[in-house]
Amino acid sequence: MALIPIVGRRSLKMRILVIGLYAVLSIGAVTMVYPFLVMLSTSVKSAVDVNDYSVVPKYLLDDEALFAKYIEIRYAGNIEAINDYYGGNIIKIEDIKPTTRGPLKRGEMNLVRDWNEFSQNLPLSYKQANFGPIGTSPSLLLDRYRAFLRKRFNNDINALNRLYREENTAFEQVFAPFERPTKREWQPDDSPKMKEWLEFEKSLPPHFLRVVGCDPLFASFLEVDRYDGDISRLNAAWGTSYKSFVEIHLPVAPPVNQQERADWEEFVRTLMPFRFMQVDDIATADYQNFLRRRYLGNISEVNRIYGTRYSAFGEIRLPNRVPAEGTPLTDWMDFVAYVIPIKAIRLTNAENLFRQYVLAKYGNLEGVCKAYDIALKNVNELSPPYRLADWQYVLTHKSELRRYFLTRNYAMVISFILLHGRAVVNTVIFCLAVIITHLVVNPLCAYALSRYNLRYAYKVLLFLLATMAFPAEVAMIPNFLLLKQLNLLNTYWALILPGMASGFAIFLLKGFFDSLPRELYEAGIIDGASEARMFWQITIPLSKPIFAVIALQSFTAAYGAFMFAFLVCQDPKMWTMMVWLYELQITAPKYITMAALTVAALPTLLVFIFAQKVIMRGIILPSFK
Repeated sequence: MALIPIVGRRSLKMRILVIGLYAVLSIGAVTMVYPFLVMLSTSVKSAVDVNDYSVVPKYLLDDEALFAKYIEIRYAGNIEAINDYYGGNIIKIEDIKPTTRGPLKRGEMNLVRDWNEFSQNLPLSYKQANFGPIGTSPSLLLDRYRAFLRKRFNNDINALNRLYREENTAFEQVFAPFERPTKREWQPDDSPKMKEWLEFEKSLPPHFLRVVGCDPLFASFLEVDRYDGDISRLNAAWGTSYKSFVEIHLPVAPPVNQQERADWEEFVRTLMPFRFMQVDDIATADYQNFLRRRYLGNISEVNRIYGTRYSAFGEIRLPNRVPAEGTPLTDWMDFVAYVIPIKAIRLTNAENLFRQYVLAKYGNLEGVCKAYDIALKNVNELSPPYRLADWQYVLTHKSELRRYFLTRNYAMVISFILLHGRAVVNTVIFCLAVIITHLVVNPLCAYALSRYNLRYAYKVLLFLLATMAFPAEVAMIPNFLLLKQLNLLNTYWALILPGMASGFAIFLLKGFFDSLPRELYEAGIIDGASEARMFWQITIPLSKPIFAVIALQSFTAAYGAFMFAFLVCQDPKMWTMMVWLYELQITAPKYITMAALTVAALPTLLVFIFAQKVIMRGIILPSFK
């Protein structure tokens, strides 16, 4: 029967009232749904857009927002590296924009194509891996690296530890070796881990590797160490008209201008990475004389330190590879800094090699300008198209990138749960055991209080109600001490025994049992049925809705238990899912936390959806009885 009659609905006041009721209910629904949608939206974001509380993430609709997210993971959130490659002064990654909106033009396409072809053919020593870790956020590089290690060591973490001399308990704790490709003396060491890391890098797709640039090092040296950020001073000294330091590129050989040559020489002697320098054999005699003076003509001392067998200093040749460490490395650094003729040094950094590559491809500077639709006075003005290449990759892989950003946080949370300890197994066993014990112990107690007219029944109910008056935290310490005395800590019994009986469940079940028709039990007694049979064949079939309510409450209580589960089971092997998720949230950023909360809420939501009809009957039926 409708609360508002059909005739009454026709009046203007009643229509306004109905519209007002629907408006209030709609607003109430929005206030409940909107925070949930914001949580879902945040769970598929990253540091770039985590503070944007829009319900629909912008990167799903805006290519430029997607570009910023891609740049964040490509350069591992390193804003300094991004500024070096892009030649800008970006403060926040979310402010990064492509140099052109929409698809690339013909000249830009040619430039990006040539750069990609050139960089793919460069030796691995000119490159470093992209997509490194950003704190505890997901990392494409680490995911691939750990999968590579699992296959390499056949999922045996102990074999990895023995070879790498590490103490990892799982492959998720293994990190890539530390690379510093822009440091002057750095080069890969001879450790087993580094050797296998280089093998892994060879297997990476092209976009997983980026070229190590030296132009930014030179520009930073000029800006910070030489001219204190004053570009006008540099222009006055060099006779140039640069607008900013990022326009300056590192020449292959010493420049003609005297001051420019002095700056170039100081940079090469003190900061230029050795890996990108080529030393001509004309410096051999200088190297021999340098070692002769340093070791006072004692060739045996040189042999002892260098592990060689020279009979005279005249036999010494320039090293094919820069010494890795120790005295030989110090000797080489001093030789380059103070002795070597500057004309013997030629730079072989990637930017200059690329300029030589395009000149060879198009014949001359005019051909280069025509191919790229740009105007250049000198080929040294050509910069590698880092930003254009990244933008082109985003435009051609939009769907793939959006799918990755939508799923990566959830993939990390799920893998964290599945690969850490026995979280899923422990949680399933704990929840099932709690549900079973609650559906056995509580109904039997409630049935006894309902069927038998005990004179102390109300005192028992009062005691049960009293247990509901105190928070569960009050009983944690006594329970812990009791379980400790019984030697039950770090066992399933420690999780199950303290909560086998529930005062609220017994109170609720007794009220429901009291409402059941007494005639059914009287008929059962006349037919000679025992109490156990009447409980099984009469009470339980009629009580399925309320049993569903008790089961749901037991599941949510067990599934969401964190503090007590962690208190009585401190061994990680016995941790439940909630304990592991709490462990994740300690160091995880907000967007990972939101994904973890969403994953944690799914089982409860699914249980309610599949059992809602039975649960609603359990809520409604007692009111009719």
